[in-house]
Amino acid sequence: MDTIAAPAFLDLAWTPAPDGRLVAPRTALFEAALAVASRGMEAAGIVPQGGLVAWDLDRAPGEPVLARRLAAWERVAREEHARREARAAARRPAPTGEVDAVQAGLRELLESSAWAFGSRVDLADRFAQERSLSPAQAAFARDILRDARSLIRSVDARLAEPAGAEELAQSEGEQRRADLLQACRAISAKDEDRARDANSIGWDAPSSASGHRLAGRESLSPHEGAHAYRLVRRHRRQLPADLRDRLGM
Repeated sequence: MDTIAAPAFLDLAWTPAPDGRLVAPRTALFEAALAVASRGMEAAGIVPQGGLVAWDLDRAPGEPVLARRLAAWERVAREEHARREARAAARRPAPTGEVDAVQAGLRELLESSAWAFGSRVDLADRFAQERSLSPAQAAFARDILRDARSLIRSVDARLAEPAGAEELAQSEGEQRRADLLQACRAISAKDEDRARDANSIGWDAPSSASGHRLAGRESLSPHEGAHAYRLVRRHRRQLPADLRDRLGM
């Protein structure tokens, strides 16, 4: 049958039915219109019929009322369809390559520098382990990874700043720096809250990031040892007695 020249509406392609009505295969726009304008369309004779849409033109209002209503239903249907498409897109998994790269970065930092995620460490771990991520989750995971890397760069810049002469003197000798590294690790091990709670356990807020960064080193350079001495001295009461004695604190 030939397509009927009916008003353009919801991407429907009308053909005549034996009973005198028009019928067309249902479209995505029609499904959206059903959610927001079904009563009005039904009153105008436009109703679903299985996998088709049927239109009884005898029930439709005359022009220009019909034109105004069709335009209004088309507008709200397209708005609803756009919302549905956005929701569907948000639920679809992000491209595998992008997710793999983000998850690899998260896992690497969780292994080496979990402290850099702060209060979002559990989220980072969750995103690193998920089998797939939605675009929104992937974007959030990228933000978490970006912020952690930015914090590490900031800490490294801070630790690259000049140290005082007294602190440098206190970091002379490999054994001395090994003891300072052990002290950083001992305090970091107590800093489970990443200095979020004022409980005098672990590092304080100004020292936490730098302390954890130094604790993750395999060994300390003289310059790093100087910064470690400055940080550890403020938290010396938390050190084991023998280590505190070796460091003269």
